[in-house]
Amino acid sequence: MQFTTFIAAAAALAFGANANVTPRDGARLAQFRIFGADGCHDQNMGFYTVDESDASECHEFRAAVKSINLEAMEKPAADGCNLFVYTNNICNSGEQSLSLNTCIDVPPPDVMFSSWKIVCSGL
Repeated sequence: MQFTTFIAAAAALAFGANANVTPRDGARLAQFRIFGADGCHDQNMGFYTVDESDASECHEFRAAVKSINLEAMEKPAADGCNLFVYTNNICNSGEQSLSLNTCIDVPPPDVMFSSWKIVCSGL
């Protein structure tokens, strides 16, 4: 009986978790990697993929991001696109533009990057 209850609970959790997933659509535009320490080396927290459906919207980080490296801008889909990071969670403070294969550390006195946005002239 406990096993059946466990399976039912696990299934409910799985379906409930999937209910909040925002669909992603369109061409892949970019990929960037985030780090929990300055210098884009220590505390690698993984990478974000950026699709057309992400364009012109502010996206909040769910972690304390100290440095970022833009690993790829996909051609020709990302032509006319610029990727920005911000020190607040609503994409309007401490804007930094990302350049391909260049590490960006959070500028002092800020403590972390909190959000990102991709802006594309054709989208």
